[in-house]
Amino acid sequence: MSGSRIEVRAVTASDVPEVVKLVADVLAEFGLAFGQGSQTDNELHELPASYAERGGAFWVAYRGSELLGTCGVFPLSSTMFELRKMYLRPASRGTGIGKRMLETAIEWARTQKASKMVLDTTHEMTRAIAFYESHGFVRDDAHIRGARCSRGYVRDL
Repeated sequence: MSGSRIEVRAVTASDVPEVVKLVADVLAEFGLAFGQGSQTDNELHELPASYAERGGAFWVAYRGSELLGTCGVFPLSSTMFELRKMYLRPASRGTGIGKRMLETAIEWARTQKASKMVLDTTHEMTRAIAFYESHGFVRDDAHIRGARCSRGYVRDL
């Protein structure tokens, strides 16, 4: 990941086509189809409004014009926020971009007075699971929300 600086910033409407493509590509890596098993896929088409107007936030990581990753946070209650759509291109994994995006999401959730962050994922995403667990998330399958997900996690903020 050499080259120009990596920028993590709030998503804009002009990012939407690339966001949808990245999420669809990562899902396909794991045999999953965009728009199937998660209503949150379709919300990506309406970014940033689909998150911002409902109390959430969504970020993208770019190097130059290349989208490297995505990450969103969505309120489930006044104190519990869900980490959503944290996807990285394969070449971006293990480079620190995910950590930077997670830190951005957690800091933002804390400013919203959140005390917990939850997420769900699928057991096939073993590197993502190891990442979440190494950053304080504890398995709690009560937080599975998506039909295609098989693991839930929670972290105190």
